[in-house]
Amino acid sequence: MTDATGGPTARGVELSDICLSFDTGGERLQVLDNVSFAAPPESFVAILGPSGCGKSTTLKLVGGLLTADSGDLGVPDPSEIGFVFQTSRLLPWRTLHENLEIARTTRARIMKREFRNPISHYLELAGLSDSADYYPRALSGGMQQRAAIARAFSVEPSVLLMDEPFSSLDELTARAQRGYLHEIYKKHRTTVLFVTHNPSEAITLATSIVVVSNRPATVIEHIPVDLPYPRRMDGPEAIELQRHILGLLGVTDLAALA
Repeated sequence: MTDATGGPTARGVELSDICLSFDTGGERLQVLDNVSFAAPPESFVAILGPSGCGKSTTLKLVGGLLTADSGDLGVPDPSEIGFVFQTSRLLPWRTLHENLEIARTTRARIMKREFRNPISHYLELAGLSDSADYYPRALSGGMQQRAAIARAFSVEPSVLLMDEPFSSLDELTARAQRGYLHEIYKKHRTTVLFVTHNPSEAITLATSIVVVSNRPATVIEHIPVDLPYPRRMDGPEAIELQRHILGLLGVTDLAALA
């Protein structure tokens, strides 16, 4: 599906009563237990819960890397889905521009369509225009992760899956990257599923937050976030929302989620 400019239209994602388990050698390990939620087109949905509860597994399922035991999954074709991981996974022997170019060439071959914007557009949005000819080793961790996000948006996916993309960064750098991510999301309105175990991060970015339990994961609550951007975490509404999320998870401080 494309929009009037020839690029992809943001698509929605819907999970209904999804169950998934793994064979651990003699018995089944239940990971997802009747997980149901929807991410409408152009939404930014954070999936939040304790470490090891099945959040990343959910992304792999949506991305077509795993198959559910049961339930209904409504997602775009895998060729319309992009990924951002915890590390940048840039090719170290290629420049930033070449990293984006390789990703786009591969995607264009699969999708058989032209892209709306040139590579330079996404590097500029990332604040990396002056670094286009640099190799990844010449960049800081934060800049490398920005480049990975630029690469993901540059293939112009209908849905973008992000698996704790800022977890390896220090908090000051992560805050800057969240600001960049929100700006590029606001401009392109790709549907985003964003995994995190950080309530503050989820509230800062998301249009809604899916709070999931310990494994086997089930949805505790799907919370709309109606706060205006840019969001201040010291405001009363954000503080109350954070307390509510922590209460749902039965914890009293952020460290307990790490």
